[in-house]
Amino acid sequence: MEWEKLLRNSVQDGKIKELYLRKIPVLKNCENWKNVEPLGYVDHKGKYAIYKGMLVKLKDNLFFVNEKTIEALSQYINWKKTNKITVYTDEQ
Repeated sequence: MEWEKLLRNSVQDGKIKELYLRKIPVLKNCENWKNVEPLGYVDHKGKYAIYKGMLVKLKDNLFFVNEKTIEALSQYINWKKTNKITVYTDEQ
């Protein structure tokens, strides 16, 4: 429950901490993709994973949508956000 509160506000000024990005759940399936609000693109090679996709909001929750899902849905949904979200670590 506490992580959910932290993750809701984890994107600040177009930046997100890598620790928070690792905790964000991946959105693979949705009843109505038109309710998904895109926040921005992420292209980051982390310590444990490669994140290439988009951060989105759905019902006040933050999710990550991978690039393959975005491509599959692009014929049905116009992903209008083109801004990039920068991922930073504690060392930066």
